[in-house]
Amino acid sequence: MTITDLVDRGLAIRKQIVQLKKELDGIEQKLAAAGLERQQELLADEDREGRRWFAPGSRLLVPVVFTADKLIASFAADSPKHREVAAITEGKLKDFFHLKRVYEMLAKDGKDFRLQAGRLLGADKGPALITACLARDRDGVPKSDVKVDWGGAEEKS
Repeated sequence: MTITDLVDRGLAIRKQIVQLKKELDGIEQKLAAAGLERQQELLADEDREGRRWFAPGSRLLVPVVFTADKLIASFAADSPKHREVAAITEGKLKDFFHLKRVYEMLAKDGKDFRLQAGRLLGADKGPALITACLARDRDGVPKSDVKVDWGGAEEKS
């Protein structure tokens, strides 16, 4: 296949994927609604909370799983939720959650971070900060992504 053929086929596939994803989402919503109206059974894993219903196809049964309510994975220190959970656990909070203190980037992306580093730190330290903040693999090589930007396709002139 030529580059042109690859691009044309990739665009066609991407369009099909978007359409099929939308259709599949609608199907899953309808199956979930149908499952709520039918007799459900316990999950196979007895240690998990939730129920399931098997949606019958022409040859296969597809499980529609209704999981237990989701649990919070984190909460802010000194927040109302923190105080509530701490009071209930009576000194055993650290058996359920650990306090993780991290710095998170404020810039919306790498481009903005680089611009901000240059603007706030100047030509001396801006590049040093960027180098210090590069994500690296286990061999110390900076990581990068290669993306085919199907959504950015433009008409040929």
